[in-house]
Amino acid sequence: MIIIGIVGSPASGKSTVAKRLEKLGGTWIHADSIAKEVLDEPKIRELVIQHFGGEIQGDAGSIDRQKLAKAVFGDDEEKRRSLTYLESILHPETKKRISKEISLAKSADCPLVALEIPLMFESQWDLVCDEIWCVDAPIARRIAWAQDRNWTAEDLRKRESNQIALKIKKELSNLVIINDKDRADLESLVDQRWAHLMSAARTPTTTHCTYSFPPSRTHGSSTK
Repeated sequence: MIIIGIVGSPASGKSTVAKRLEKLGGTWIHADSIAKEVLDEPKIRELVIQHFGGEIQGDAGSIDRQKLAKAVFGDDEEKRRSLTYLESILHPETKKRISKEISLAKSADCPLVALEIPLMFESQWDLVCDEIWCVDAPIARRIAWAQDRNWTAEDLRKRESNQIALKIKKELSNLVIINDKDRADLESLVDQRWAHLMSAARTPTTTHCTYSFPPSRTHGSSTK
């Protein structure tokens, strides 16, 4: 089974790439969706409300994720500490569930997993991947797509400031995808890469890394 790590700028089209891989026959594991499920767990929700206060609650006692995002994303030290705390209670369970999803995909003989994790390198999930793909797009497009999520341009900037620089992500990736044309063009590029990977996987001499945590990163080359 091939594991592809999907990284890049916020609101650049990473999920579009991952969804296309899923449509082609892969399994899409979306860390943000899993983290949202973890956040809805009663024990986790209680810890979050205790720390951030009742003002982050929405309807029926649920957590308003937009209010929570405003409390943790920013440039000041207080918000950085708040984000660190939130990650400390969300990440262990999220990591456990991601690991389970990968194992289930492998058991089901899935040919490929698209692993979409915003903090891919920071959390060292890149070490389980065969390839890392970095998706970027022009800033005007990213702002427009961010607005579809009810983010402002400032919200987008704050989220990006809490991740490693895009330049570093590109340097650590095997493939850099510039999403500056239409959706059909992006999907065609993904289709071509899928065909190449499936062909290589059928070659007896081709090997891929197993699902483990190697002692050091092996990624570093980029192609555009």
